[in-house]
Amino acid sequence: MTTEHKHGGNPLADLARLHLSETKIIDFSVNLNPLGMPDVIAKNWQYLFNAVQDYPTINGQGITDFYTHKTGVKHDEFLAGNGSTELIYLIPRALKFKKVLIPAPSFYDYERASTLAGAEVVTYPLKLKNNFALPSVDELEAVINNVDAIWVGRPNNPTAGMFKRDTIIYLREKYPDKYFIIDEAFIQFVDRWKDESLISCNRYPNLIIIHSFTKFYSIAGLRMGGVIGHRDTIGLLNEFKEPWTVNGIAENAAILLKDCEDFERDTIVYLNYERERIFTILKEMDGLEVFPSCTNFFLCRWKMTENLDDLLKYLLGNGVFVRDCRNFRGLEDNYFRFGIRSVKDNDRLLSLLSSFRK
Repeated sequence: MTTEHKHGGNPLADLARLHLSETKIIDFSVNLNPLGMPDVIAKNWQYLFNAVQDYPTINGQGITDFYTHKTGVKHDEFLAGNGSTELIYLIPRALKFKKVLIPAPSFYDYERASTLAGAEVVTYPLKLKNNFALPSVDELEAVINNVDAIWVGRPNNPTAGMFKRDTIIYLREKYPDKYFIIDEAFIQFVDRWKDESLISCNRYPNLIIIHSFTKFYSIAGLRMGGVIGHRDTIGLLNEFKEPWTVNGIAENAAILLKDCEDFERDTIVYLNYERERIFTILKEMDGLEVFPSCTNFFLCRWKMTENLDDLLKYLLGNGVFVRDCRNFRGLEDNYFRFGIRSVKDNDRLLSLLSSFRK
């Protein structure tokens, strides 16, 4: 099994690797909103399409206006980007990190972006016995003195856990000379997310918060995201950012999404119920271990056989694809991840997991 990193959403590669014929696939490897995108996007597609012929604003103003409307963030405290990934790569390049700390497992591009910017990467292994929770303050302080910055996913991908807000705030205050980059790409799936998000904190030069439209609004193809921070930090990032990276369709879509409260509420209601239902069923299932989730996906560990490929081949042969997590640091021992989808799709996956036989 190769340890080369890959992102989710490529079932054809595993079909070929496992010598299976191409077939229609239910893709659980991507973590998008199970309700799909809001109706307002499809209903106004002609309006969005018309933006193709005009230049967008140079700085993605439509996305900035969305976050001002939703969270009250000021315009000079926000920087729009072509998805959160553009900003993940911008931050270490602009701030010239020399050494960064990354909890592992976590989103691979924190490491790649830091390495490409010339920074040394130090990983801190999250412990299985603690359900991959962020280490205690004392444990972190033992290693944080030697780094310029720490990356934290809240919720963390792929473990689906939430690092404690108070821990981040405490460390940020105690170490004002170190940057804390908090990736909240999945935060809107958390109940009462505005209270949990670090956006609600005051702005400090060493606290940077990354957000994304991709997951919650299920519009991955439009590439929409942003970073929130102190105006001095945002100003420095802006000096290194390319112009016109947000397209006109994305800008106009952001404006349409400002008033989707019904969709947002329905998503949380559905996920709160379905997440608990799935977790309860998986906890009683032989042959796998499921970890608690506060978001729209689950991390599991396969124990029925010694090789996760046995499960992957069985699922793919039955038209279901999950995310093989063996190429994440610390998850080499048969871990996989799946996103929450419709009740019908979820029941299909649960049925297949329960019916596997050696």
